[in-house]
Amino acid sequence: MPAARSRKTQGTQSPSFDFDESVLGALDAGDDAMLDAGRLDGVAYSGISRETWELGTGDTVEACRFDGLDLGTWALRGARVVESVFAGANIPAVSAARGGWRDVEFVDSRLGSLEAFDVAWRGIRFTRCKLGYVNLRGAELLDVAFVDCTIDEMDLLDAAARRVAFDGARVGTLNASGAQLTDVDLRGADIGQVIGMEGLRGATISPEQLHLMAAALADLAGVVVE
Repeated sequence: MPAARSRKTQGTQSPSFDFDESVLGALDAGDDAMLDAGRLDGVAYSGISRETWELGTGDTVEACRFDGLDLGTWALRGARVVESVFAGANIPAVSAARGGWRDVEFVDSRLGSLEAFDVAWRGIRFTRCKLGYVNLRGAELLDVAFVDCTIDEMDLLDAAARRVAFDGARVGTLNASGAQLTDVDLRGADIGQVIGMEGLRGATISPEQLHLMAAALADLAGVVVE
């Protein structure tokens, strides 16, 4: 029996995505009245603009597409979002704590404060998005990607993340305090500041990033550099 390969030999695993947005190609067209009526399964909404959209605990958005979703606040604490795409969304405040998202894509969108602590995310992609403060404290993340995104601050305090990648992303501040990371690929990220350096155990960084973090890592290890 061959010996098991080490993690170093295997390399960092990339996020895996099964969802194909082409399955949303033939949806019923929705409008504001349908949204108010709770039609959240198999509908394509376009140009929705309102101050607030609120979902209750246990509500589910499934197999929907939203193009040009313009909201002041989006409250969906405890709600589920499944196999849905949001393109061109502009939402200054999103309250999505303790919810469950699976196979969801945000494209060319702007989200300000994204309160998503204690969530369970699987198969989530953000592409060319502008994100403000992303609160993922205590979250469970599996197969998540941030592609060509700008993120002001990401808080992973006590989060458990596996197969998460940052490809062409810029992150102002990353808080990794108490995080449990497995196959989290930071090589494609430009990170301004890291809080909780010890929480990066299990992440993958580039030689260039190692050079930039050398002083902080030496301080963490108690090494004096003179």
